[in-house]
Amino acid sequence: MERDGAGMTQAEASLSLREQFELVRERDARMQELMTDAQVQVSSDVWGWGQKGGAPIADVNVWSVPGMTSDNSYYLNMGRWIRPEGATGAKADLDPMIAYFEQQGWEVEVTTLELEGVFGPDHLVRADTGDGYLVSWKVQANGYYNMDVTSKTFWGESDALLDEVSGRTPDEALDIEESVPGVYVPFPEWDDPIVYVPDLLDHSGKGG
Repeated sequence: MERDGAGMTQAEASLSLREQFELVRERDARMQELMTDAQVQVSSDVWGWGQKGGAPIADVNVWSVPGMTSDNSYYLNMGRWIRPEGATGAKADLDPMIAYFEQQGWEVEVTTLELEGVFGPDHLVRADTGDGYLVSWKVQANGYYNMDVTSKTFWGESDALLDEVSGRTPDEALDIEESVPGVYVPFPEWDDPIVYVPDLLDHSGKGG
């Protein structure tokens, strides 16, 4: 039987919507922890927000297993960016994160991204945490540096879960565009009232 990013089969993940909602909460909390710990390795100053996190993304990705579709599975993603003074995307700027990832005992992959045009190349280090998540640090020649945490794919009622999460997230919770590490969109409670949110999936990261 095919197992998801949490090691669950589709049958094991066939829970009530409320139980699935609570799993998304737990997974979002883990991603927040990973993001904060990674950010402070680089800077405790203000970071811009890209993908804000919290919302299940109803789509398949490279970590999907056979049988997964955009209807029966989802993944999570959050991103933050910073533009250090004088940053030019030097490969050596990966070193603090490589050291941190290796200290955690995570599997590490370093990639150079050749780009056409006036900028480039960019450099990326990605680590598999071993519990269903990947943390990546991308240094770009344009000076924008991106930290991303992405989950592997989980079985679940993706569209319904997105509705339940976004429907309980008030507009003002999504107004944050930058913050120091450790600040996130609060994950709602199941008993919170339903409100209307146009788009929880805010892809506003700088430089890709």
